[in-house]
Amino acid sequence: MKKIFTIFCFILLTLNSYTQTCEEREGKMLTIIGGFSAGLLYNTYGVIGSVADGFMKDAYTGETVTNLMNAQKAMADNFIKMMNNNLKENVFTKEADITYMKSAIEIIKGLKLQAGFLIDLTEVNSNKKRDEYETQRQKNWSSISKLMGIEE
Repeated sequence: MKKIFTIFCFILLTLNSYTQTCEEREGKMLTIIGGFSAGLLYNTYGVIGSVADGFMKDAYTGETVTNLMNAQKAMADNFIKMMNNNLKENVFTKEADITYMKSAIEIIKGLKLQAGFLIDLTEVNSNKKRDEYETQRQKNWSSISKLMGIEE
């Protein structure tokens, strides 16, 4: 009797996991991917800021900063291309998902600008370059915090 009950429970649990429609599973997967992408945006923002702090405290050379920021910019280019391709192919069916992707693309472009401004700052440490970097940094934080629902 215990074996039959165990088998019945196993079958019930197995069938229960397949009762979701594709749309329900897709929504759950997009929620997870959205969470990962928001975390990526947040962490990229943090990496750029940490490298900037390291440069200002002479922990990183200009060359190191340039290499690290060029890697960030290359990664940003890959994400932008991938996300734009998905938008062009109409992969997303819900307007909220499309809006999220467009917002994420704009944030990634802003992070790429911030990385570029940091490279510029390592080459010419001037008030103008610091202001460009700082303005973009603040704009990026505003966009990221809005996307993630973080109060400023």
